[in-house]
Amino acid sequence: MVDIELRLGTGGAKITVPRDAIVDVENLRTGWKDLLYKPQRRPRPGGPKIRISGAMGYGRLRIRHARR
Repeated sequence: MVDIELRLGTGGAKITVPRDAIVDVENLRTGWKDLLYKPQRRPRPGGPKIRISGAMGYGRLRIRHARR
């Protein structure tokens, strides 16, 4: 399990995760803008689990899976 805690006031962040990663964003609070993330339709078993938590003010977080 990889834990990432964000504290963003203004500005944005981009996170690229491995193709087979499972991303959990349930504990992430957004203020002004929504999170941009589309989970994979069928995640491969055995991939890393990434939990993103924290708070965001006026910024935007973009999470994407690596293409390779």
